[in-house]
Amino acid sequence: MALKRYTKSIDSTIPIPALLYTDERLFSSQNGVGIYDGQQKSPNHQSGTVHVSSHRLFFTDTRHNSFALDLSYVVQTEYYAGLFTSSSKVTLHLASQTLPGAPEPEVWECHVCGNRNRPGTSPAASRVCTLCGVRRESSSTPSTPAQVASDAIACLACTYLNSSSNTTCEICTAELPVPLAPEISLIKLSFRKGGDKAFYSNLKSCLKTKAWGLAVDVPLPSGSGINGILQSVATSNQGQETNMKDALQDLEALMLKAKDMVRLAADLNERLTTSTAANPASEPEEATFIRSSLSQLGLQMDNAPVTLDMMRDEREWINQLAKELAGVLQMIMKDRGIIALDEVWGGWNRARGVALIPPVTFLQVLPHLPVYTTPTIQTRQLHSGLTVLHTPPYSHAAFSARLVGFLSLNGPQTSAEIAQEEEITVGLAEGMIGAVEADGQVCRDDEASALSGRGSAVGVIRWWPWTEFDSYHYDGQE
Repeated sequence: MALKRYTKSIDSTIPIPALLYTDERLFSSQNGVGIYDGQQKSPNHQSGTVHVSSHRLFFTDTRHNSFALDLSYVVQTEYYAGLFTSSSKVTLHLASQTLPGAPEPEVWECHVCGNRNRPGTSPAASRVCTLCGVRRESSSTPSTPAQVASDAIACLACTYLNSSSNTTCEICTAELPVPLAPEISLIKLSFRKGGDKAFYSNLKSCLKTKAWGLAVDVPLPSGSGINGILQSVATSNQGQETNMKDALQDLEALMLKAKDMVRLAADLNERLTTSTAANPASEPEEATFIRSSLSQLGLQMDNAPVTLDMMRDEREWINQLAKELAGVLQMIMKDRGIIALDEVWGGWNRARGVALIPPVTFLQVLPHLPVYTTPTIQTRQLHSGLTVLHTPPYSHAAFSARLVGFLSLNGPQTSAEIAQEEEITVGLAEGMIGAVEADGQVCRDDEASALSGRGSAVGVIRWWPWTEFDSYHYDGQE
């Protein structure tokens, strides 16, 4: 019968809220309800209370004949309002064949994070790890023989499967058994104390929502586990990207106004100059204020940045930019002989204000620097890929001679000690020493790579001049 095939017994002494899954919600309850198993009354279920949740239908009574029915089995419903002494009824048509029963809740371990997931969620939600959100690996199940089509009739003599429209076997012409009428799987709820309309409305809503199939898509709490970390990283990246786009849009809008600002500054400067020439005795307070404001904004005409619209062609613009950069380098490299290219580009753009120079144009300007700088400033790329600008004392030849002399007088030195002597960063020093090493003028003593002895776990590298080993001859013996 339908009750035996589709329902599961529950303990009626436990309150219904305690029986719900963690992702299950109770919608309605109604007492004074009887159950029909098919078209017949179920004698053990004639006075109880029904409850409908997002996943199941519960029936409880004081005689412990209680059960739960998964709503996923219900394929159709009918409502009968009752007449005279007949009570209102709700008919639940169930699947013609019993669906595979959901496995009993069990503790399973996630193959990704190792979390032990305990029972308490619906069968659909229990397939997802509560910590990291990864789906449970499908366990292998024993294969079952294919079921015979329901419309085929097996011959009792030769077992040949015949069409349901045949009366005799197509092979042996034996008479076929008359097929039995399909069993009607349904359950009726008889409401003897009213409340049928509200209950039926909630039941239809639950069947339409199908929460048992949507539970797996419910997002996990964003503040825990791997899922929470990934969501936090994604949110942070999205926020940074949005802020960067907003900043670039503001910068582009400001750069579009740069030409107007420079033109306005030139006009104001020309008017102030004309006014001062006409009356050199004293300058109005307003003119002094305007000159001070232009100076603070970096828009004085004597230091106004060079832009392409000021020049006749791009070649002249590049030359003027090289001249402007030479003036900036006099301030940046006042006490320094070598500087990284990224630092120069950043300092130059800060000096130009809103009229920024892109990296492509900056690289086009560099070859013209020696013409406008005294002493000449050259471009050099180290073995590490770092590009630098340097004065003649920091050229490869000058630095090599100075390094060999320093090591010959003071003995082996570390990269940090050489950087301190040259007053440059350790990174620049290592790049320049590497070029001298490639020429064979110095050699390294790496303590971490010692072939004999204990070696040093610190791995300090000391540099020796190659002249220390000129008198040694290797005879092939250790």
